Amino acid sequence: MTISKRRSLAYAMTSLVLVVMLFMIALQPLQARQFRMINSIATPTSSEPLPEGAVAIKQFKQLPRDMVEPLVREVMEKWNSPGMSETLSDQFYDKSRLLDVMDTGVPRDAKLRVQSIQGIQTLNQYITTNESSGRQEMISIVSATVRTQLEYNNASGGFEAETGTNELILKVTSTTK
Repeated sequence: MTISKRRSLAYAMTSLVLVVMLFMIALQPLQARQFRMINSIATPTSSEPLPEGAVAIKQFKQLPRDMVEPLVREVMEKWNSPGMSETLSDQFYDKSRLLDVMDTGVPRDAKLRVQSIQGIQTLNQYITTNESSGRQEMISIVSATVRTQLEYNNASGGFEAETGTNELILKVTSTTK
């Protein structure tokens, strides 16, 4: 083989390798896409069953913000205090465990402050009759997204403040007319 044929063969091989490498780089994202799965966002499929004798409200009535805000602030004020056990429903999942952890793992001087209430949404609503008074009541299950700040004094580090976002699920009872 002559030198010019060797050079043209080397040039052709180099070009071929370059084209194959570029082709592989171009196909790499396409290959990765075939392995991705579409996972739907989890949403509740059904709400809890209504209490006996309750009538579901088909079109939820949003509760006014000024009705829910004081309830949120009341829960936050009772946080890390003996009054917290009365604030939580008996249906609250692992209520005793939460109270035990707060009693043993949270500094005594810790306070949970509301920085802002970002959103309030009615999740469920129904009408029921109060057994003791005989009056009809509207029960609203409400979600409130609350930006909070946990404040406490750390023995080694001084004042500590931790921020976070929490979702509170509140059961609001109001009388109907």
